[in-house]
Amino acid sequence: PRPKPVPREAPPPAHSLRPASQRQWGVRTGGGGGGLGGKLTAQPHGTHNPTSPAPEPTRQPAREQSRTTRAARASTGHAVAAHADSGAGVSGTGVGHDAAVTNEDPGVLPGPAPYDPALVPQCDRSMEGVVLLRPATRLHWFACVEEMAAVADEAAARRQRKLRLRNQLPSLPVSYIADRIDMDEPLWGYQLRDKSSGWLVGFITLTTFTTWARDFQWNSSHPACGLAPQRAANAAVRRLRAAGHTSDPDCFVSAGESDTVRQIADRLGVDAAELVRLNRELLPGLSSKSRLQPGTTLALNDLSQPDTYALPKAASAGAAAADLGMRVEDLQALNPGMQLHPGAKLKRGSSLRVRDRSSEPAIPTSRPGALEERALDDDGALAAALNSQARGGDPADTGVVWPRVAEISLVAALGCGRWLVELSLEDLRARGQYDFAVLQAALGAVPFYEALGFRRVGAVARYAGPDTALDTVPVASYYHWAASDQAQLDQFGEVSYMMALDLRPGSAGGETPPRKGAGAARKAGGKGGQAALRKRDGGGDAAGPRA
Repeated sequence: PRPKPVPREAPPPAHSLRPASQRQWGVRTGGGGGGLGGKLTAQPHGTHNPTSPAPEPTRQPAREQSRTTRAARASTGHAVAAHADSGAGVSGTGVGHDAAVTNEDPGVLPGPAPYDPALVPQCDRSMEGVVLLRPATRLHWFACVEEMAAVADEAAARRQRKLRLRNQLPSLPVSYIADRIDMDEPLWGYQLRDKSSGWLVGFITLTTFTTWARDFQWNSSHPACGLAPQRAANAAVRRLRAAGHTSDPDCFVSAGESDTVRQIADRLGVDAAELVRLNRELLPGLSSKSRLQPGTTLALNDLSQPDTYALPKAASAGAAAADLGMRVEDLQALNPGMQLHPGAKLKRGSSLRVRDRSSEPAIPTSRPGALEERALDDDGALAAALNSQARGGDPADTGVVWPRVAEISLVAALGCGRWLVELSLEDLRARGQYDFAVLQAALGAVPFYEALGFRRVGAVARYAGPDTALDTVPVASYYHWAASDQAQLDQFGEVSYMMALDLRPGSAGGETPPRKGAGAARKAGGKGGQAALRKRDGGGDAAGPRA
């Protein structure tokens, strides 16, 4: 574990922001004060020209890494992208390409953050008081690894408090950040620092998308891609809306009432002891005498049980799926014990699973109990477009490089995450070198990226050593940072939540939206049917998204 940062009232001298014309890179010899030892000489970079092509990849052979290191990295740092706090971020799109980018770097390479990130103020919407930096080299990024991890931890903590979440949100560990900085090629990005103190407020890094599996493909239809449960959840939300519901009928959200759980149960007409039992796992101290804090969500039914639908009359699987607003493939994924295809005949009263909340990603929301749909590649068009992109390379060595697909690899910010992402997307559009932007999203950041136009896109892969025939290996869910011959995928936690945005002209994400608030940065330098649904236990309608 990293040592707890020591609060300092005075700004750290290593981050003094002198004008670029006065900046002189120094040479640090030996250890002392930083995470990098030895004699290091840094070279300042030139003026940023966003229309110039990105550097040609000069990827060096990937370093040999142990399975233990990779598994630890993935389980603790599954979220490649960010806890950028969208709620407190900038409403505009950030700076334009005509804005001055301050070509500054600290005169001495810093080590661990010499200040407490909890003291760093949330970035103001006006973007006053911050400076935009573009680190010149990989070395400059390495010098900030500890500081970046501290900001990521603080961003996750603030997001947790804002959403009133009981469990801690995952962050970006030092090992993962260092791994990406070491292996991403090319590597570029931005930092935002407080103008007066030099404290890091947010950062973003980008690279060219690279995969390490011998057989990888973008596929939003394959059962292993993980989209079927979410598409089924979206269909359930649409059915509830069509039935006139405005919130999840299977949940109760406290609005600050002073009533106890027993009084709430009496008002809702449910058994208080059963209400406590259903929610004891998430709220261990809950009792019938408990009074709920505002925003606390109580489940009114057993959400671990799937929602089922009893056919009112004999029908084909295709007709039943159409009535439910679902795809037959998703019905099959939810009912693996049945043989479902469009022409399959189903008897009256046949029971179909139509939603399984336990298979859905647990995405935190700022609106508990709301009926929210997730942005998905429903028709598979986005996956097909991505899969048609050129790529090449050795998955066991330098990786398979997708030269027209950019990846947002690391993001963390204290109120300026949206600003940084929009700036980077604007940069990618101006370059014209990339057709798509992709990322692996932390579940806590999914709504943030959806607001920026990203959609979840399916991905699958086969993991096998070079001596194993691929046709003997089953298609598996995709884990973004797993090795090509990774054998223990269960060590990597949840399946990677891959999201993508089409940057091509004429596409929904290919046009730069009207921007607001760029002036301050310049000054700083910087559907649904009416089917009756029943729970498996016989009570209640189908529920909306889990809070």
